[in-house]
Amino acid sequence: LGDYVENLNKSQLKLGIWGGNVALDNLQIKENALSELDIPFRIKVGQIDKLTLKIPWKNLYGEAVVATLEGLYLLIVPGASIKYDAEKEEKYLQDNKQKELARIEEALQKAAEKDKPKEEKKDTFLEKLATQIIKNVQVKITGIHVKYEDDITDPQCPISLGATLGELSLLTTNESWTPCILNEAAKIIYKLLCLDSLSAYWNIHSKMYYHGSREQILVIWKK
Repeated sequence: LGDYVENLNKSQLKLGIWGGNVALDNLQIKENALSELDIPFRIKVGQIDKLTLKIPWKNLYGEAVVATLEGLYLLIVPGASIKYDAEKEEKYLQDNKQKELARIEEALQKAAEKDKPKEEKKDTFLEKLATQIIKNVQVKITGIHVKYEDDITDPQCPISLGATLGELSLLTTNESWTPCILNEAAKIIYKLLCLDSLSAYWNIHSKMYYHGSREQILVIWKK
C-alpha cells in the first residue's frame, strides 16, 4: 500500500495485521500512483474511505482472509493541469528511484538463481500457507467512482467522463459456483467475480471540479 497511499501509518498497520484485524480510514491516494503506467495523467484527488482486513491466524486453513474496501474515489486530470511543486517532484523522483533499484535487485537475484544447478524443489510451510490463503481470499470493494476531467486539450469544450460501480466482489467457490472454503488438497480454484450497478458517462461543456480544494471535491462527490 505504501506505493499508492500518502498517509499510511505503517507501525499501526503492522500491529493490526498481527492482531488479525486491520481498519484504516480516509486513506489519501498519491498523486503519482499512476506513474508506473507511463501515461500523461495525474491523480488530482484520490481517496479510500475505509479499508478493513480480517486475518484468521488461528485457522488459516479453515477460514478465509477477507479484504473489504469501502468508498474508492479517483479524480484524474491531464499531467499538464497539475501545478509544479519542486518538493513533491523531488520526493516522487526518489520514490521511483527506490522502486527501480528494487526491481534491478530482484532481477539480479532471479538471474543468479537460474545459474544454480537445478534441484528438486519442495514447497516450504510458508509457501503452502500462502497458497492456501490465496485460494480462499475474499475481496469486496463498494462505492467506486473514477472520473477524468480535461479542460486542457480543448479549453473551449471541457469534458468529463467516468465510471461508477456499486460493488465488486471476488469469492472462492466450488465447481457449482457456490461460495466455499477450499482445503489444501484442492487442485482447481474457482473464483467468482461479481459486478453490481456498473455505469459510465461522458459529458461535454462540463464543469471542472478539479480547480477546487480536495475537501470541496470530496464533499461534492459524496452527495
